[in-house]
Amino acid sequence: RRVAMATTEPVPADAAPATAEETVTAADSALAPAARDVDATSTATATAIGGVDDRRSVPAPSSPSYDDGRGVAFFDLDHTLIDTNSSWLWMKHELNNGKVGAGMLATSVYWFARYAMGFGSGAERAGAEAAELYAGTPEEKLRREVDAFFEKELAHRARPGGKPIMEKHIRAGERCVVCTSSWQHPAASAARLFNCESAVDDVISSVMEVDEAGNLTGKIAKVCYGDGKSVVTEAWCARRGIDLAKCYFYTDSMSDVSLLEKVGHPVAVNPDRRLRAHAKKRGWAVMDWGVAKPKDPMKKPRYSYGCLAFHGAKSGPG
Repeated sequence: RRVAMATTEPVPADAAPATAEETVTAADSALAPAARDVDATSTATATAIGGVDDRRSVPAPSSPSYDDGRGVAFFDLDHTLIDTNSSWLWMKHELNNGKVGAGMLATSVYWFARYAMGFGSGAERAGAEAAELYAGTPEEKLRREVDAFFEKELAHRARPGGKPIMEKHIRAGERCVVCTSSWQHPAASAARLFNCESAVDDVISSVMEVDEAGNLTGKIAKVCYGDGKSVVTEAWCARRGIDLAKCYFYTDSMSDVSLLEKVGHPVAVNPDRRLRAHAKKRGWAVMDWGVAKPKDPMKKPRYSYGCLAFHGAKSGPG
């Protein structure tokens, strides 16, 4: 039976979405029983979760064991943990650096537009084309570049409502795991930046193939998009003996509906219109995690791209 996050009854998606403050109160109630089993150390260190500045001074909490019978909280990245699309910002970054040409930009515009409307089927083809651009690139070089990019461009883009939810899961002894269609490098950067599980095997993402010399081949070794995300996540859980019925999944996109249908606690966060309608039909929880405060509201980007800067829902579902 599907259980809506932070409530004992299904939450109608057409009702007013939960505010960040209401989200904290609801999460306290929903997660309180499990939280009683967590020791004081986990509680004391939970404040490190989700806080970008905190992570440098407060050690990350020790992770619970996967064989303790608890579920896992899976978090989509783009438009869920953060209020923007990291891939689109990276594409603009690479355009500015001369890495991406007009043809790839046009392809990206098309697929980002479809994704924003909840029609992302087939986007893996665009990902495969993009991967070819990095054939022969040392993986370590790309990793460093992506880490620096996330620190500069995305550290301040976390949705404020996500932090208290992650804190409650940690206090309940449940791991917080990034589950994204992005490649392993941005996924790993996000996991470290927002204090999710950061071990290589504990970040769920698409994977670019790497040869024995440590260079990217330009091919995709694993697709974690659409139905593929569900398949990859199910396999990840099976290897660890985790029951999906005890797990949570937070996402904004209809493209993730397959995995949403399989977890016990599906949650639509600032969802696109198609997911909002589906959540209403299924009686799933719908949450508004808000948007991040601008890092420098007076600074103009080098290229704004006008209407091409596709954004998901900012102040609520829809």
